[in-house]
Amino acid sequence: MVHSRDALGGFEIRVGGKPMAIGHNRPMLGYVMAGQMRWLDLAALAKGNLEVGRERDSLMVRAEFLDPDGGTWIINQRFTPIGIGSALGIRIGFTVNRDRAVAFLPMLMVFPGAGSFGSSKGQGLLAGLEYLENEPSSSEADVIGPASKRQVPDNLKLTFPLMAIQNDGRFLALSWQMEPHFCALYDSPDRLFGSGGHVMGVLYPGSDGKNRQEGSLLPSVTETLRANQSVVLFATFIAGLANSVVPAIRQYVSFREMPGLPARLNREQYVSTTAGGWLDSKIRAGNLFRHAIAEGNFAPGPAADAAVWMDWLAGQTAQPALAARLRAAAREALSVVPLAELNAAAVGHVRYPVAALIYGHVAEAAEQARQAGRNLLATFDSDLAVRYHPSASGPDFGKTHFTNEANGFTSRRVLDLLEAAAFSGDRQLLDAALKRLRAMDKFQNGVPRGAQTWECPLHTPDILASAQMVRAYTLGYELTGETNWLEQARYWAWTGVPFVYLVNPTSQPVGPYATIAVFGATQWKAPVWLGLPVQWCGLVYADAIYRLDRVEPAGRLKQVADGITASAIQQTWPAGETELQGLLPDSFDLRAQRRNGPAINPATLQACAMRFLGSHLPFGHPDIYDFWCFHKNGLLVHAPGAITRAAENEGQVTFESQSWWEGPYFVLINGLAKKPQLKIDGKPVECVEPHQFQEREGRLILRLRGSPRIDLKL
Repeated sequence: MVHSRDALGGFEIRVGGKPMAIGHNRPMLGYVMAGQMRWLDLAALAKGNLEVGRERDSLMVRAEFLDPDGGTWIINQRFTPIGIGSALGIRIGFTVNRDRAVAFLPMLMVFPGAGSFGSSKGQGLLAGLEYLENEPSSSEADVIGPASKRQVPDNLKLTFPLMAIQNDGRFLALSWQMEPHFCALYDSPDRLFGSGGHVMGVLYPGSDGKNRQEGSLLPSVTETLRANQSVVLFATFIAGLANSVVPAIRQYVSFREMPGLPARLNREQYVSTTAGGWLDSKIRAGNLFRHAIAEGNFAPGPAADAAVWMDWLAGQTAQPALAARLRAAAREALSVVPLAELNAAAVGHVRYPVAALIYGHVAEAAEQARQAGRNLLATFDSDLAVRYHPSASGPDFGKTHFTNEANGFTSRRVLDLLEAAAFSGDRQLLDAALKRLRAMDKFQNGVPRGAQTWECPLHTPDILASAQMVRAYTLGYELTGETNWLEQARYWAWTGVPFVYLVNPTSQPVGPYATIAVFGATQWKAPVWLGLPVQWCGLVYADAIYRLDRVEPAGRLKQVADGITASAIQQTWPAGETELQGLLPDSFDLRAQRRNGPAINPATLQACAMRFLGSHLPFGHPDIYDFWCFHKNGLLVHAPGAITRAAENEGQVTFESQSWWEGPYFVLINGLAKKPQLKIDGKPVECVEPHQFQEREGRLILRLRGSPRIDLKL
């Protein structure tokens, strides 16, 4: 920062030696006196009364002036380098010696691009509301009508206080300590002040959803600044070299204190309530299960994942009668599932290929996965792209996007293909899947968007897109060991953070770690999802983070995943509401603290809760499913539990299988060139019944119990 000695707000911020932004050197203050608006030109009033200097390592600015009604104002500003990379701590205080009904007080305003790169940008961010490429903020590309006006939003809609502009390999971000009497100002490009760049800032008074029309610089009611009582803003400028806004997000998370995890049920309470959801809520219809309860919109059907999750719960509860009910219901659920569909018949948003590994028919499930993968290949264009095409009978969700592709739209297809190829063991299918994953590099350093085109525009920023990209690249890394794909997984993991509340927006119990699904609206109009959490989308993201954490410790991202899971448990309908107990609301009204339907089955939350709450199993691995790649020998192993102590040399593989399932279960090993020499717990075993070796498919299916050690000599 370089500051003029004689101009209030007369500073320039340089990043990497280049001009990045200028301060607001013509700030105006507005207050109401006797029913009339008074406007003060602060820069003009401060002339001759401005002090700019250094105090130790801080830059100090002080100004004092009179208003026309006899009030004496004092402005104090302090800018101090802080040790979190490239950052400036900011303290700005305003004091007046007489009460003033303030309508407009710019605590801090900065204009990125003004006088330098102008109104263009690489990316822009306002956490909770905007995730932009080189396009205008507050547009109607994702939401039409009043909700599109996001220049001065309701504070409730900010997931955390961070705004940023990135361009030409650099970024500048502003973070601040949120208070009800402050509000965010963000316009990119700047259409409010005519700076020729972009505007980021913090205003007084605040924005609470009632006191101003969103997008308006002026509130409908003033806020009284009491005589001799300072209003003080604490903020931080963050800057650095980057090709996206992700480093700004990472810096924010690194220096801001994260909220504590929401209060939660203990494991036994969670197990009991969730069991009630499967057994006694309206999700269940005899042997069939609905995805959600929504006035007949979700018909009940066969659901093998419901059986798996009930059997897992049965192993967790300390109540024998409840365990017996769960196991009986699981058997009944399985009785109506076609054998080849064990891994495909599911009602949860988070799915693992685990049912066949518990209940058998692994070879049939692998063949079903192979056929599903081949069918998916046909949906890619000749250049390996997946392009959006509007349905003949519905709206064109691609009409506001600048292309017919989006990472969220493509990644769902690529992820499904990767998972099908990995379980089937089909080498040609796997090579084709990895080739399509590599083609997704076109989205590098992009904005997550377009994952929910059944109701939202292709253009809309979307946490589900972040989740799918994380999963696809994590799985690609596991399959190949290619570190660039791990780096891509990390990048997309951070793109999901702006959708997560890292502050409490209402000071009520449900708020921290609630997740916004999309920065837009269904069919551009309603429901508007800004400020309205949809936790199932966050849980899919949390599951992706948990799986990334298994590959490489995810640090604070793991805490975010834990928080999302804890918030989801908070949001779940309690045990006392029999027909809805254990079910997850589709959305949650933060101010009213009200659950909104449809009520979603317990599977999506259970996938994350099992990791978050842990397990009573003696080896401490709560995972319901695990997958391991032995790269030297080309083997892919799938197990219903945890694969531990994995090791390999050329021609030799060893691992332990630790399953939560008390009965016999199956481990699938793909990629074998010939029948291996097999040892189980050190004893030579033939690859014959109860095991199964399929030479043509290169597939070995082991039938195991407990936690044996497996040795394969190839």
